Amino acid sequence: MYNVRWSLSLLIALIAACSAPSTAIAPSRPPVVETAGLHVRSIMTVATALLEPLELSGLLTAPISLVRSDAGEQRTRQVLVTADGGEVLRVESALDGSLRLIAKSGVAIEGGGLSESGSIARALRQLIRLGLEIPVGAPTVRTAAGRILVVWTRQVRGIPVPNDGTRVVLNGAGALVGLSIEESPLAAAPSRIAQGEGALRAAVALLPRGTSMDESPLLAWVLPTVAAGEPAVDGVPRRLAWCVSGVLHDGTTVEVQLDAGSLALLGWDGAP
Repeated sequence: MYNVRWSLSLLIALIAACSAPSTAIAPSRPPVVETAGLHVRSIMTVATALLEPLELSGLLTAPISLVRSDAGEQRTRQVLVTADGGEVLRVESALDGSLRLIAKSGVAIEGGGLSESGSIARALRQLIRLGLEIPVGAPTVRTAAGRILVVWTRQVRGIPVPNDGTRVVLNGAGALVGLSIEESPLAAAPSRIAQGEGALRAAVALLPRGTSMDESPLLAWVLPTVAAGEPAVDGVPRRLAWCVSGVLHDGTTVEVQLDAGSLALLGWDGAP
């Protein structure tokens, strides 16, 4: 159950154009921009890697703004727009300068018939062009809304961090539509990890009698939940947990998340 969950809103955020008007002059910036004491990669550095020289002609830079991601991370946002205010390229960075999101507008949907291996190779090429770290492990490849999604789930100590990682969006011909890099804060791992069998017994004690249990608990970095299974407030670190799945007598799937060390209940996914 704790696989990477893709939302259409994320895909739309990567490919949609915005109509924020520009008030800046034509771009002529160094590779690093300093604003309010922050050092972030200039959008012109990214644009030069992704756009042809003729495509750069006449573009304007909108003022740098501070925004928050869906996960609550504060970021800088830089935007390149046309003279009439149409968005061409958006770049978001964490406050430490780490690149978090690139979104290109107007990338055609093309049916190039790329294979899975070809899609991965194109995604890796885009990461190398931008000077980004190559993710560890094998990615998954899927299609959505006419786009190809190549996703590397983040792993820490060999354990997955659900919904974190590197996501590259391509069109059917392999051209970059956008990418995002998500890295949630993590709490320190317990000094001693409980056994999976103990996690299973603890989950059985918490769930209603008659629940059919999966006999293979899995470790994952999870966000603690509060009342009604809602995620905790923004900024709360993920914690290492045993995730134990089961099926209630009415057929409802449920997953219990237990602290990997103490086996205390951190939260659940479903309706225990």
